[in-house]
Amino acid sequence: MIVYAKVSVFPEYALMKQELKSASLHWDNHFNSGNYKGSWTVLPLRSVEGLDTIIPGLTANDIFADHPNMDMFPSIRKFLATFQCKVKSVRLLNLAAGAVIKPHCDHELSFEQGEARLHIPLITNPDVAFYVQDQRVTMLPGECWYMNANLRHHVTNGGKTERIHLVIDCEVNTWLAGLINSADCMSSIPDYSQQQLLDMICGLREQNTMTTNQLADEFERQYNQYQPLDQILAFLQKIGLAYQLEAIEEDTFLPGLKLRNGALVIDKRRLLYPGDVLHEAGHLACMPPSIRQNMNDNLEDCDMHRGGEMMALAWSYAACVFLKIDPEIVFHQDGYKGAGQNLIQNFNAGNIIGLPLLQWSGMSYDQSTAEASGDKPFPHMISWTCTKQTFESQAV
Repeated sequence: MIVYAKVSVFPEYALMKQELKSASLHWDNHFNSGNYKGSWTVLPLRSVEGLDTIIPGLTANDIFADHPNMDMFPSIRKFLATFQCKVKSVRLLNLAAGAVIKPHCDHELSFEQGEARLHIPLITNPDVAFYVQDQRVTMLPGECWYMNANLRHHVTNGGKTERIHLVIDCEVNTWLAGLINSADCMSSIPDYSQQQLLDMICGLREQNTMTTNQLADEFERQYNQYQPLDQILAFLQKIGLAYQLEAIEEDTFLPGLKLRNGALVIDKRRLLYPGDVLHEAGHLACMPPSIRQNMNDNLEDCDMHRGGEMMALAWSYAACVFLKIDPEIVFHQDGYKGAGQNLIQNFNAGNIIGLPLLQWSGMSYDQSTAEASGDKPFPHMISWTCTKQTFESQAV
């Protein structure tokens, strides 16, 4: 599987940059507002039917045409005319100084799946950090890079100037495949099954050389992406929480994950963090059955669900302890507004956010109540799902 590749096409970079500076442009905020911090804006040059939309396309049957903005960039139009493949969405993406694009995946947008995304930096700076699958890709002005958007990627503009890329989505054909496969700078990773990864890790560890141990470390990182999720799903099945594995086409608050009619819907290819599944399961588990069965995405901002968030924090920590998995898998650095480590420290110190509500719902005990009842205190759970109709009156 190709992670990234420097493609041998040569745009008229100086002309493109000059047109960019002289044009009067109206930038729109990127539509996926949950996936970035700071300013990330878009200028469409080629879109579905040439319409004034910044969404790059939704279905395989979309028809793309030049947007009126393309008239301001004759050099880009001339460059695209040299492409011997179908060109779909074309956009300028502007990441302001100090802005961050959070880790995410763009579903099925990869060379192997028939669609390739090309990046051409027009304005950039040395402090732009672009990572694909934890590999940093340094793209210089005027170069053309393919990047596998189906893999986890994120960008930080740590410089003092904006970063503007020309971004082109193309259908892969023989011509484009030849360009990408002949790249003189390319990174790729094997696409192995869980068992294949485990077998290779064991074999490499037995050889015990510097090279084989480095390879084993890389395969182990891939394997660890599988293991917690499988363990979590087995746990959900055991406690009776419903989940469904299927593709999620739309953008969701947590990539690859949503609630639907009281069940978790999980897209394993788009899911960034297995621990997010456990946290969202906590939202379902801590609600009475009559409310749980009607829970969907975009939970109402009310006392019931704000309380449910605190309960889910405590519930998912208890689940980590029960499953013997590292709490950092749930309380990771890219969630909880950066407070994941602080939450773990509080839980470890006995400052249990959400425990009073869990106790009120009959799901766990604090220390004093546990002693009086002869049971164990939190993180031990009396019940993994709420059976009382505690919030029934608030749900009406």
